[in-house]
Amino acid sequence: MTDPFDALGDLLRQRQQERGLTEFFRVGELVRFPLGVHWNRERDYRIKTIYNNGFEVECDGHVYPHTDADVLRLGMTHSPTLQVRQRP
Repeated sequence: MTDPFDALGDLLRQRQQERGLTEFFRVGELVRFPLGVHWNRERDYRIKTIYNNGFEVECDGHVYPHTDADVLRLGMTHSPTLQVRQRP
């Protein structure tokens, strides 16, 4: 019997790939934008919400929306710091 949560994870991964993302992202993960402005490249942002056409990330209590085009342009990637998932 297939685990429905595994199937859902596979579907979400497939949808993100179809949107042009090379990594799979989940709510609560830490990410960085290495192609962004110099002073933000090493700043960690936590994924707050994932939409079908973008993401919301937060840092220091501020929420920043990004479209898929923004995420691709800024090179969003997982942060090399310790990944600690938190519930949204």
